Amino acid sequence: MGNNKSSFSEEELEDYEDLTFLTRKEILLAWEKWETLVGSQRTRERTVRYPEQAVQELAELKNNPFRERITRVFSSQRDSKMSFEDFLDLLSTMSESAPLHLKAYYAFHMFDYNEDSILDAEDLAIMVDKLTGEGALLPEEKKRLVDKLLEETDLDGGGISEEEFKHLLTKCPDFIHSFRFSI
Repeated sequence: MGNNKSSFSEEELEDYEDLTFLTRKEILLAWEKWETLVGSQRTRERTVRYPEQAVQELAELKNNPFRERITRVFSSQRDSKMSFEDFLDLLSTMSESAPLHLKAYYAFHMFDYNEDSILDAEDLAIMVDKLTGEGALLPEEKKRLVDKLLEETDLDGGGISEEEFKHLLTKCPDFIHSFRFSI
């Protein structure tokens, strides 16, 4: 891919290092991946926004049942497009170095399909379908599962809040290791 360092000034690289959980090497590798995903001829301007479907072709996302939600949540303009900086935010959050509270924040918003800041039965039903395959469970099985999830995690009866979700994840040590991918 050539010399990626020339794509960034020293100051830009330092800023990206300060603003992300990525190393300089990971930032440069992210740039290589970005050029591969959106086409190296069009990437000179890092703020240009490209259709999020290009990012969904990333090997780590391609077969992920939540890929559309992942790219939507990381699209800073919520316009079905991503910039290189949105892409860096995604990679930074999915890095091993990102803290649990950041991963939990983004996971919560990925699962909040109706974007009402609460994980309710509707959101959980969609999540169950994504994980099991739509139609894999009988409607009554899915309802029982959703009801059980709400019963176990919804402390105040108003749906699962972001704080309740974060609290739940503190009891799931595997989450931080599964909510990541390497560059």
